[in-house]
Amino acid sequence: MTKNRDKKITVIGTTCVGKSTFLRNIPEGIELRKLAPPFTDTEKDFYYHAPLTKENNDTMRVLVAQRAFVKAGQPAFGTAIANGTELIVYLTIDDELLKKRVADRKVSFEYAKTMQGFIEEEVKNSGLPMITIAVRE
Repeated sequence: MTKNRDKKITVIGTTCVGKSTFLRNIPEGIELRKLAPPFTDTEKDFYYHAPLTKENNDTMRVLVAQRAFVKAGQPAFGTAIANGTELIVYLTIDDELLKKRVADRKVSFEYAKTMQGFIEEEVKNSGLPMITIAVRE
Protein backbone atom coordinates (compact mmCIF):
# COMPACT_ATOMS: atom_id res chain seq x y z
CA MET A 1 0.00 0.00 0.00
CA THR A 2 3.04 2.27 0.01
CA LYS A 3 2.38 3.26 -3.61
CA ASN A 4 -1.11 4.43 -2.67
CA ARG A 5 -0.30 5.95 0.71
CA ASP A 6 -1.78 9.33 -0.31
CA LYS A 7 -5.12 7.79 -1.34
CA LYS A 8 -8.32 7.42 0.66
CA ILE A 9 -8.62 3.63 0.83
CA THR A 10 -11.32 1.27 2.01
CA VAL A 11 -10.29 -2.35 2.57
CA ILE A 12 -13.47 -4.38 2.21
CA GLY A 13 -14.42 -8.02 2.51
CA THR A 14 -16.93 -10.40 3.98
CA THR A 15 -16.89 -11.61 7.55
CA CYS A 16 -14.00 -13.96 8.41
CA VAL A 17 -11.97 -12.99 5.32
CA GLY A 18 -9.09 -11.61 7.41
CA LYS A 19 -9.68 -7.86 7.63
CA SER A 20 -8.71 -7.75 11.30
CA THR A 21 -5.51 -9.68 10.61
CA PHE A 22 -4.53 -7.21 7.90
CA LEU A 23 -5.48 -4.31 10.16
CA ARG A 24 -3.17 -5.54 12.94
CA ASN A 25 -0.30 -5.32 10.46
CA ILE A 26 -1.08 -1.83 9.16
CA PRO A 27 -0.58 0.61 12.03
CA GLU A 28 -2.22 3.50 10.15
CA GLY A 29 -5.38 1.48 9.50
CA ILE A 30 -8.67 1.90 11.34
CA GLU A 31 -11.92 -0.05 11.64
CA LEU A 32 -14.62 1.55 9.52
CA ARG A 33 -17.06 1.66 12.42
CA LYS A 34 -14.61 3.83 14.39
CA LEU A 35 -14.78 6.52 11.69
CA ALA A 36 -18.52 7.03 12.06
CA PRO A 37 -20.15 9.03 14.83
CA PRO A 38 -21.75 6.82 17.47
CA PHE A 39 -24.92 5.08 16.45
CA THR A 40 -28.11 5.76 18.34
CA ASP A 41 -29.39 2.84 20.43
CA THR A 42 -31.96 2.06 17.73
CA GLU A 43 -29.28 2.07 15.01
CA LYS A 44 -26.97 -0.14 17.11
CA ASP A 45 -29.79 -2.61 17.68
CA PHE A 46 -30.55 -2.62 13.95
CA TYR A 47 -26.88 -2.93 12.94
CA TYR A 48 -26.04 -5.77 15.30
CA HIS A 49 -29.32 -7.72 15.34
CA ALA A 50 -31.26 -7.17 12.11
CA PRO A 51 -31.27 -10.12 9.71
CA LEU A 52 -28.97 -9.74 6.72
CA THR A 53 -31.41 -8.89 3.95
CA LYS A 54 -30.93 -6.73 0.86
CA GLU A 55 -33.09 -3.98 2.37
CA ASN A 56 -31.27 -4.00 5.73
CA ASN A 57 -27.89 -4.14 3.99
CA ASP A 58 -28.81 -1.14 1.84
CA THR A 59 -29.91 0.80 4.94
CA MET A 60 -26.58 0.16 6.68
CA ARG A 61 -24.57 1.10 3.60
CA VAL A 62 -26.41 4.44 3.45
CA LEU A 63 -25.58 5.06 7.13
CA VAL A 64 -21.91 4.24 6.52
CA ALA A 65 -21.74 6.38 3.39
CA GLN A 66 -23.26 9.34 5.25
CA ARG A 67 -21.14 9.07 8.38
CA ALA A 68 -17.83 7.25 7.90
CA PHE A 69 -15.26 9.45 6.18
CA VAL A 70 -12.00 7.79 5.18
CA LYS A 71 -8.78 9.82 5.38
CA ALA A 72 -5.73 9.72 3.15
CA GLY A 73 -3.03 7.59 4.70
CA GLN A 74 -5.47 5.87 7.08
CA PRO A 75 -7.09 2.92 5.29
CA ALA A 76 -10.52 1.97 6.64
CA PHE A 77 -11.33 -1.72 7.11
CA GLY A 78 -14.92 -2.95 6.97
CA THR A 79 -17.81 -4.45 5.08
CA ALA A 80 -18.93 -1.24 3.34
CA ILE A 81 -17.27 1.51 1.34
CA ALA A 82 -16.45 4.60 3.39
CA ASN A 83 -17.41 8.08 2.24
CA GLY A 84 -14.64 9.71 0.17
CA THR A 85 -12.99 6.43 -0.86
CA GLU A 86 -10.67 6.80 -3.84
CA LEU A 87 -9.39 3.22 -3.99
CA ILE A 88 -10.93 -0.08 -2.89
CA VAL A 89 -8.82 -2.98 -1.72
CA TYR A 90 -11.16 -5.94 -2.06
CA LEU A 91 -10.29 -9.08 -0.09
CA THR A 92 -11.60 -12.25 -1.71
CA ILE A 93 -11.62 -15.78 -0.32
CA ASP A 94 -12.47 -19.17 -1.81
CA ASP A 95 -15.42 -21.07 -0.40
CA GLU A 96 -13.40 -23.87 1.21
CA LEU A 97 -11.23 -21.51 3.26
CA LEU A 98 -14.27 -19.38 4.11
CA LYS A 99 -16.12 -22.49 5.35
CA LYS A 100 -13.18 -23.32 7.61
CA ARG A 101 -12.93 -19.78 8.99
CA VAL A 102 -16.64 -19.33 9.66
CA ALA A 103 -16.75 -22.70 11.41
CA ASP A 104 -13.85 -21.63 13.66
CA ARG A 105 -15.71 -18.42 14.55
CA LYS A 106 -19.15 -20.04 14.75
CA VAL A 107 -20.56 -17.84 11.99
CA SER A 108 -23.02 -19.09 9.39
CA PHE A 109 -21.46 -19.81 6.00
CA GLU A 110 -24.69 -18.66 4.34
CA TYR A 111 -24.45 -15.34 6.22
CA ALA A 112 -20.85 -14.84 5.05
CA LYS A 113 -21.75 -15.68 1.45
CA THR A 114 -24.79 -13.38 1.49
CA MET A 115 -22.62 -10.56 2.82
CA GLN A 116 -19.99 -11.35 0.18
CA GLY A 117 -22.62 -11.03 -2.54
CA PHE A 118 -23.76 -7.64 -1.23
CA ILE A 119 -20.15 -6.46 -1.05
CA GLU A 120 -19.40 -7.64 -4.60
CA GLU A 121 -22.42 -5.71 -5.85
CA GLU A 122 -21.41 -2.55 -3.97
CA VAL A 123 -17.82 -2.74 -5.23
CA LYS A 124 -18.96 -3.32 -8.82
CA ASN A 125 -21.47 -0.46 -8.71
CA SER A 126 -19.04 1.97 -7.08
CA GLY A 127 -17.04 2.60 -10.25
CA LEU A 128 -13.97 3.11 -8.06
CA PRO A 129 -10.50 1.80 -8.88
CA MET A 130 -9.85 -1.50 -7.15
CA ILE A 131 -7.06 -3.80 -6.10
CA THR A 132 -8.18 -7.38 -5.47
CA ILE A 133 -6.29 -9.54 -2.99
CA ALA A 134 -7.07 -13.26 -2.87
CA VAL A 135 -6.72 -14.36 0.76
CA ARG A 136 -4.93 -17.65 1.22
CA GLU A 137 -4.23 -19.76 4.25
